[in-house]
Amino acid sequence: MSWIYRHRKMLVIAAILFGILLLVSAVIFHLMRQAEQQQEHQEVIAHYERQIEQLTATKEESLQTVWTVARTIPDGEQIEPEDVTAMTLPTALVSPEMIAKEEEAVGKHAKVELRPGMPLLASVLYEGNPIAKDVRTQEFQIIQLPSHLGKAQYIDVRINFPTGEDFVVLAKKQVLDREGTVIWLEMNETDLLLTSSAIIDAYLQGARLYAVPYIEPGLQEAATATYPANPMVLDLLEQNPNLVEQVSTELARQQRERLESNLNEMSEADKMRVMYGNVTVQQQLMNERAATQQSNAAQQMPQPLSFPEQDDQESVQGEDEQPPSSLPVVVEEESPEATLPDPPPASEPESETAPDYSEIFNQ
Repeated sequence: MSWIYRHRKMLVIAAILFGILLLVSAVIFHLMRQAEQQQEHQEVIAHYERQIEQLTATKEESLQTVWTVARTIPDGEQIEPEDVTAMTLPTALVSPEMIAKEEEAVGKHAKVELRPGMPLLASVLYEGNPIAKDVRTQEFQIIQLPSHLGKAQYIDVRINFPTGEDFVVLAKKQVLDREGTVIWLEMNETDLLLTSSAIIDAYLQGARLYAVPYIEPGLQEAATATYPANPMVLDLLEQNPNLVEQVSTELARQQRERLESNLNEMSEADKMRVMYGNVTVQQQLMNERAATQQSNAAQQMPQPLSFPEQDDQESVQGEDEQPPSSLPVVVEEESPEATLPDPPPASEPESETAPDYSEIFNQ
């Protein structure tokens, strides 16, 4: 009986120990499993955090900062630092013309009315003084241009009279564009009136309009316009409502009277001599260019075969005759004094056969 009791007692103890062992194993397994799950959870959290960071970086890269105005700015008003504010837009919607830096907008003027929320564009801003209401773009073909004159250069437009007097009509004008003998300039109302008067003087008085470029426009100041317009244009300058600033014409009237007096003292023959002299020089230059082109063409053409008999005949003829020159012969024109008719008296109307000064000037 005691053996059975002892045997049962050992079995119970063994069962208890086995149960405790199972319980400990289960606890250990649960703890290990919990640790693994926690580790997996941390890895998942880290993975999603990395994805969030990547998405945030991608979002930041897809956005770009541009500048707009903080209040409504009328056209012509200058933009101050407190007038601009930053805004973000998707990169796909940002154009190259949008202002991306604050300093690119501050200090400039608005060409049109600017409203908050509208991105600032470089095309709606300008530097310098506001554009006056009478500024226009004008095309000219009558002005004699230097051969090396290019776009964006600065020039003075001058007028030279047969008396030798020379005046500045337009001072430091930028060539907006050039195509052959045609240029485009930015002109205000005063410039247009003065140029119109100068063109009339060029036709009627035999004057010459020509352009003189500046060497260093950034260092050289603009010249002073000295051209005295005709009295009718001077009257317009005093009464024209389109002028932004009124012009004082008293000194210009005095200079005009002196100029007309000098032109009246100059004889028609002397005027024609000056104009014909210019034409002769231009004709000589054209002849020289034509001769150079003919000479170059002759050198490029293949030489014809020569026969002995022809060579002998040419050598015999060469002793008696002078070989023709490849240069064109420039026929000297007769003196204008010998060919010009006597000027009509002041009381008689102008003759219908008078020389066409405009045609001579256009040459």
